[in-house]
Order: sequence, then C-alpha cells, then structure tokens
Amino acid sequence: MIWTSGKEMPFWDHVRELATRLKHILITVFAITIFMMVFPADPVLLFTNPIQFLELYEPIIARVLASINEYILPEGVKLIAGEISSPFEIWIVASMLFGLLLSMPLVGYEIYAFVNPALYPHERKLIYPFMTAFVTLFFAGVAFAYFFVLPFIMRFLVIFAVMFKIEAIITAESFYTMVFFTALITGIVFTFPAVLVLLVRFGIVGTAPFKKYRRYFYIFMYVIVAILTPDGGIIGDLILLIPLIVMYEVALVIARRYEKRRLLELYGELKCKFCGADISPDDVFCPKCERSLK
Repeated sequence: MIWTSGKEMPFWDHVRELATRLKHILITVFAITIFMMVFPADPVLLFTNPIQFLELYEPIIARVLASINEYILPEGVKLIAGEISSPFEIWIVASMLFGLLLSMPLVGYEIYAFVNPALYPHERKLIYPFMTAFVTLFFAGVAFAYFFVLPFIMRFLVIFAVMFKIEAIITAESFYTMVFFTALITGIVFTFPAVLVLLVRFGIVGTAPFKKYRRYFYIFMYVIVAILTPDGGIIGDLILLIPLIVMYEVALVIARRYEKRRLLELYGELKCKFCGADISPDDVFCPKCERSLK
C-alpha cells in the first residue's frame, strides 16, 4: 500500500491499522447492541412515573420486534415461544443484528479509510459513488423485503391455513429467522448493480457474458433466492426475483455506458464489420447479428 506521501507502509503497520479499524467496528457494534438490548423504549416514563416505568419497562429491541409483528403477521396468526429459551435467544440475536445493521455506515467508512491510501486519484473517484450506491441499495433491499416481500409471503401462506381449516401458529424462532434472513439476503442481492458497475469500470469484467447468458443468470438468481429465503414458496420467490431482474438489466445498461467509454479511450471506436453494432475486444461473436468476428 502506498501513502500519498509516496512512502511504502511496512507490513506490520498495515496489520496494526487493520486491527485498529476492526476494533472500532466491534466497539461500535457492541455499543449499539447493548443500547438496543437495555435502553428503554420510553425513557421519559422513568422520570415522570418511576413505579409505572418498572412495571411497563421494555427495551428498544422489544418495541422494534413488536412493530415487526404488528406489520408482518396477518390477523389470526399466533406467535408462540416454542421453547422456554427462545425469547431470551431472540432478544440477544435481534439486538446483535440491529447493532450490525445500524453500524453499516461506520463499517463502510472504516473499509474505505483502510484502502484509500492505496488508491490512485481516478480510483478514488470511483469509490465514492460506489460506496454511496452500495449502502443505498442495501437498505433499499432491506426496506423492500420488509414492506413488500415478507407481508406478501405471510398473507399468501395463511390462505392455505384458512382453506384447510388449520390454525395458523408459528414459532417465534422460525418467524424471526425468516424475517431477518430474508431482509438480509434481499439487501445483499440488491447491491449487485453497484458491484457489477464497479467491476466493469475497473475493467475486471465485461458486459458481454452477462448479456449473452442473461437467461442462465435469471435461473441462477431464482435458485439462490429459493435457497436463501426460507418459507417463501414459489410465489414469494417470484415476487423477490422480479425487481432483481429489473435491477440486473438496469445495471447492464449503466455498466455498458462506462464500458464503451473505457474501450473508446483504449482502442478507439470498435464496430462489427457486418452490421455496424458496437463490439468489445473480447467479443468472439457480434452481440447483435451473432456472426463470428475472428
């Protein structure tokens, strides 16, 4: 890694800096986790009516989970503990997940600050929009899962319980696993456009394979969605797949523009000799007329 002063940083200095930044991340995640676990959802009541506060005390994470239940669980569905230790485990795990989620901006900053000295000026210009797009898309994916995918999945599954006169009961552990896992995976897969555009802008990959084999990528995305989102069913997986396909196509359009600009700077204008379509140096066949370019 090269610093802006031009001096190379010793290896063990890299290790120490990495350890320091990891420590900052862990401390922040731990602090937010404890805050979610312990801090009261209604702190004003502590000063206005201490006796009632002790009777009605609930931490912030309990209020958050109650809001999740109210929004996602359909009417008539009962949530049960399953095991006596389940509420305690959910209290800890949910607090940790929210601690990690709320620490994402700091995690992104620490990663950027660590690699920033090794970047060239033109690479830094790429990192700024990438980090912004990555974080924005991640939280957009989490929001999409929470507001659309999860309520739809739950209401769809309840239809069959009503149809067959079965009482809809779900364990808390199963319910929160589905909620958190689906939201997390959706947030991660929503970041694909940002990653693809960055790789194309750095010249690591081209857009031609993604365009030519898009059908196989669609199938692959559906398989991943089906595996990683529990209890969603075919309809729930399709609801999640549709925006991913849209984002995939949008990412290809944006990445193709940057690819054309980069290739124009490197090789000049490249055209297919048969149909005149734009091609890249890596193309064996024209992406439009599919004739051999060799």
